[in-house]
Amino acid sequence: MQNLERVNQLNKMFSLENTGSNFQRLDNQFAAENAGYQNSSNETIYKGSNFINDSLKSVDEIFEENGLNFEVVKRDLFFKNESGEMIPIKNYQAFCHDTKDTCLNIPKLQYVPLQLSSIKYFINSIRDKVLIESIMNIEDKRFIINLSINDAIQDVKKDDPHKLRLVIVSSHDSSTSCHISFFHTRMFCFNQMNSLKQSNPLVFKHTKSIRNNIERINSIIDWNRLQFTKSVNEYKELIKKEIKQEDIKNVLENLFYSKWHGQKVCLNRQTKENRDKVYSDLIEVKKIKERLEIEFEQNGRNAYSLHNGINYYFNHEAAAQNIQDESEKARIRAEAIYFGKSISYINKSKELCLSL
Repeated sequence: MQNLERVNQLNKMFSLENTGSNFQRLDNQFAAENAGYQNSSNETIYKGSNFINDSLKSVDEIFEENGLNFEVVKRDLFFKNESGEMIPIKNYQAFCHDTKDTCLNIPKLQYVPLQLSSIKYFINSIRDKVLIESIMNIEDKRFIINLSINDAIQDVKKDDPHKLRLVIVSSHDSSTSCHISFFHTRMFCFNQMNSLKQSNPLVFKHTKSIRNNIERINSIIDWNRLQFTKSVNEYKELIKKEIKQEDIKNVLENLFYSKWHGQKVCLNRQTKENRDKVYSDLIEVKKIKERLEIEFEQNGRNAYSLHNGINYYFNHEAAAQNIQDESEKARIRAEAIYFGKSISYINKSKELCLSL
């Protein structure tokens, strides 16, 4: 079964139309495997992503290679009136790439960007504690930087290592503030298993300087190491919990409650005949149930497999059905996990499985 999955991954890899993207994806995949990961992920698939061998490079070199060594500069905005005159716009400003001179954002005048150089400074301040694993540069507007915490890998069961990662998310297009999160990641399937709950999360508005909060990060990393160990032990407990069909139903019903409860399914558009929606109508549930058969075969019929089946969907399959491009799907999934709704579902899945 594992070999079949690997063949399917390679077939998908070579089915990409763009040859350049194909080679980039292969390079990412090999780099990820060298780091111990055993599956493809959004970080290896997205065309603007680069999986990194961090052992011999400086942070400045890594930023340069990934197009992050640039500053956001302010440009004045004008509009052309009916007479053809260029009239300045006083309440807004344009943020542009300093070398490409492409427009990245048009915020109000009081908005101040957080420069990538500040994030580079932050990473350098914890360089002895982390390795940069991957960078997703989304059109120079949004950035997801994944770092592994040194000496933070633990087995949940034999040959099933899990890793603690620090994730930095930022943007120049006002889509998200700069924030730093800690993720529990399963290396076998490259699933983000859950985010760790931080007592003092590092969240920065773009009007604040990340440099003023450097002194907090070392204690926060140490605290999250303890939380990671706690999380690993929780998964060990999930392995011991055998589950029945009713348990699967209860978890999926509760997880997607707002998506089916009180909703209707149209049976006939002409007669307007409908019925109450049930949880099993959801495409998410159908795909998760398909995945569960694989998880049960690999890890047994337990709550650990149930949670893995759920977060596998959000990590590897979720995306708008009308989008065909694999790279674009990977971007959507990654953004939904790191600063969207998916991580809420993943965290809730773990809570529901623990409660069984």
